[in-house]
Amino acid sequence: MKIFDSTLDALETKLSLHSRRHALLSSNVANNDTPGFRARELDFAGELQQALGEGKEDLIRTNSRHLDVDMPGDSHVVMDYSGAMGNDGNNIDLDIEMGKLGDNAREYNKAATYVSMKLRMLRMAASGSGGV
Repeated sequence: MKIFDSTLDALETKLSLHSRRHALLSSNVANNDTPGFRARELDFAGELQQALGEGKEDLIRTNSRHLDVDMPGDSHVVMDYSGAMGNDGNNIDLDIEMGKLGDNAREYNKAATYVSMKLRMLRMAASGSGGV
């Protein structure tokens, strides 16, 4: 009998992805004045699909120099071309990046709240104080 369903695993993955996205967005903010720096973003949907095993196609590695696409922990980091390019070749828009950081923090907190609620329900069920 399985005590925990897949919800906690999915929430753990979501928290991990938001943490990795926060690091990327923070890097973008830190490199705001770096000439030639291009904004980067995490392909969140692709990462989540990979983590949950959805939409995965079997790929065959035919050459040792090919990338190993099944390596756990590898991120789908993509270049973000949404910002206007400055004279120095940098496309970081500080307002946009700070907005993304705020949105990401809210999503992280929401997932953390769901984990807390799920654990509280399990604790209530285990102690027999389900309120019934």
